[in-house]
Amino acid sequence: MYLRNCWYIAASPDEIDEGPLGRTFLGDAVVLFRGADGTVAALEDRCCHRSLPLSMGQVKGNQLQCGYHGLEFDASGSCVAVPGQSLVPPGAAVRRYPLVERHGWLWIWMGDVDAADPDLIPDIFWRDDPDWVAWGAHWQVRCAYNLLIDIQLDNTHAPYVHPDTLGSGAITDTPPVVERTPTSVSAARWMMDVVPSPTFARALGTEENVDRWLLWEFLPPSLCAFDIGCAHAGTGAETGDRSQGITLHTAHFMTPETETSCHYFWSVGRNYNIANTQVTDAMNAEFSRIFREDVDIVEAQQRSLDSASGWQPIDVAADAPVLQARNVLNTMIAEEART
Repeated sequence: MYLRNCWYIAASPDEIDEGPLGRTFLGDAVVLFRGADGTVAALEDRCCHRSLPLSMGQVKGNQLQCGYHGLEFDASGSCVAVPGQSLVPPGAAVRRYPLVERHGWLWIWMGDVDAADPDLIPDIFWRDDPDWVAWGAHWQVRCAYNLLIDIQLDNTHAPYVHPDTLGSGAITDTPPVVERTPTSVSAARWMMDVVPSPTFARALGTEENVDRWLLWEFLPPSLCAFDIGCAHAGTGAETGDRSQGITLHTAHFMTPETETSCHYFWSVGRNYNIANTQVTDAMNAEFSRIFREDVDIVEAQQRSLDSASGWQPIDVAADAPVLQARNVLNTMIAEEART
């Protein structure tokens, strides 16, 4: 089961060109298209006439034309033209999904149309802020979306999965301070006067000890938002002065495709050396590698789970933040199912 009355990322705007784009979200086939007026719409990817996926058709002005018999649908999902006849049959329509462009992504609402409130879209401010530079990607991943949520929120994997980039024994040696609300979980790790991880040593330009922070928030259905960085030890980062360090924000959003696959949208932003494209290119390559290592882990997990029979996991103390995030999401899904 999935949480439906919420916003998921469907695509980036530049993925919607002159033709329709078919994708599966939460097990539902959806087609995205951009009309001649620039409006992007999301409809059920199934013609109401003979069930051909509308993504196999083409855009005609502001309508999407089915590739089987030429029926045309507007952005509301209504059939507005049927070749060879002047009247459109009553009820000829497909489902419309609310779609909003914000923070450089297209957000889709898979639940009750009347409940779709754009103010509920998470505030990923740094993707729009001119004082930040951001980059990212969309990957299709062969695992259940919750496995990617788990690995993002489980910081203790870093020394083992990312030993030459983000890995550091300071992570496992520093328990997080966790806060939970009915609709979110957040955690903070402040690692004071520690050896910098390789990635931060390169970024800050020092091998000397640093004060490092790893702050994250989980917002259902699947946003894992991070504030990470480090500063020269003892310069006041923990009390708010980050001027002697570097700050990065990362966002990880997993949109379920099927029970064993998902769309993974990730982004990284920084607020220093923002005009230096060489820094951007180098960091893009490094973080792409880091996040690809995560994907290798979760896809291997999924293959293992697919072949398991009667297997039950054993939890350890470090799993507490992840288990709380799972509980918040599962509670929200159960409450939605009851309404």
